[in-house]
Amino acid sequence: MVDDDDVDVGADTATVRVDGLKMKDYHDFENAILGNGNPPTPSTVSYTVRWTATGDPHEPDNPVQRFRGRFRDADATMEWTATSGQFEYRSTESRNEAAQLGVESNGFFYR
Repeated sequence: MVDDDDVDVGADTATVRVDGLKMKDYHDFENAILGNGNPPTPSTVSYTVRWTATGDPHEPDNPVQRFRGRFRDADATMEWTATSGQFEYRSTESRNEAAQLGVESNGFFYR
């Protein structure tokens, strides 16, 4: 779960930082779903995702489906680390193919 304190949204940028999120490393997909292998290793992950708006805003509004928003095309980058047992994994900065930055209201919150 990401707390509100971990999210900082500005007019043209947004950043999500998560530090030391506890996870279980099941070692492989089959063990994760079937639980037929060794017990999971306690692990942690940390990551930062940054969005920077690059495009003009577009504002869809669909009263029939009770959805509206204000979105801008964006560049996004992510870096992460993970620790499992004696191993540490670290990414290089990755870039996206497509991203958007925006806000929406829908359902009960559509007004």
